[in-house]
Amino acid sequence: MEFTGILVAFGVLLVLGLCWFGLHYWANPPMDKPDAEARITGNCGDTMEIGLRFLNDKVENVHYVSDGCGISKKCIEGAALLAKGKSPEELRKINMMHIMDLVGQLPDSHLHCAQLAETTLQHALKNYIAGQRPTS
Repeated sequence: MEFTGILVAFGVLLVLGLCWFGLHYWANPPMDKPDAEARITGNCGDTMEIGLRFLNDKVENVHYVSDGCGISKKCIEGAALLAKGKSPEELRKINMMHIMDLVGQLPDSHLHCAQLAETTLQHALKNYIAGQRPTS
């Protein structure tokens, strides 16, 4: 009976994990051909990626990914939430303090997560602006 209980518990955890992954993927699908994107790896080893799609010079859709810790994931999610609906001029003003205000108090050892999220967002904006320049 103990072995059966362990198998059932493992099966339930497996199903819950697959459901969580499926819901996360459904809620945050990969973006095909974003107008701007950036992928930055910080000194801590965490990598953040953000993709922006613009419509009428405002961010219409955002896709983000982080392979780091939970705080790192929350910071890039916060940057994505702050970016949605903003113009390039408004995006330029988003900094780590805005991200920290949104995600809440961060431990001193994880302030770099908000900085990395800001850097990733600003690089994506820089790439968008560079792509908008007319070629001569």
